[in-house]
Amino acid sequence: MQKFTSLLFSSICAASLLTGCTKSDDDEATPSLTGNLYGFVNPLDELGSPAAKSGVTVTLDGVTPAATVTTDANGRYEFANLKAGTYNLTYSRPDLGTYRRVSVGHVGGNQPTFAFTSFLTQPSSTRILNPTVSSNSLSGTATLQFTLANAVMPSGSFYRYHMYVGATPNVTAETGTLYANTTYGTSSSYVSQALTRAALNAAGLPSGRAAYVVVYGLPNTASSYTDPTTGRIVYTGLGAASNTVAFIVP
Repeated sequence: MQKFTSLLFSSICAASLLTGCTKSDDDEATPSLTGNLYGFVNPLDELGSPAAKSGVTVTLDGVTPAATVTTDANGRYEFANLKAGTYNLTYSRPDLGTYRRVSVGHVGGNQPTFAFTSFLTQPSSTRILNPTVSSNSLSGTATLQFTLANAVMPSGSFYRYHMYVGATPNVTAETGTLYANTTYGTSSSYVSQALTRAALNAAGLPSGRAAYVVVYGLPNTASSYTDPTTGRIVYTGLGAASNTVAFIVP
């Protein structure tokens, strides 16, 4: 009997030791995978020529604490030991516009993630002077006229501009509709642009009602991205806005 009791006690002790050496999955969480994320930025001036690549600030949106790096002379940047996930990146420099790259997937691990090459454009210095609009209900068009001025553009250059229309006097590139979703250009400093009834109606502006138009100069090479919050396409490098002009939709 004494021998049996001793064996039972020994078995219980061994089982206890074995159980103590075994950890469940809940006892120790699997660590998050980390790795480096890198990319390049190619800055351009408003004529589309290469600009200095260093000093562009690259920010990971929504990261706490804030994660920011700057590009080197080759336009390269890198975030080290970044947790796996999906990130939005913002690129900016005082003399350039702001560009965003949205939903960049980062898997982590030993192989760095390449976040592509992004283009950052100098804002256009083109000014939109003396905009006027005349509306003709019989022809179904409103004619926008203005003059373009730019001190750095070579003579005969191809000017570019965007026009936005809306139903309120404070229409901007952020609130208005890009007319016909097209980039317009001209080799002359004088512009006469027809706004058709059909296109204005399609933009939500009914005939016989007041509408408003604003114009921005655009650099020779412009980029765009979709804002993840609003779903709107944002065009980078827009210059200063013109005066807003009211007219009656034909």
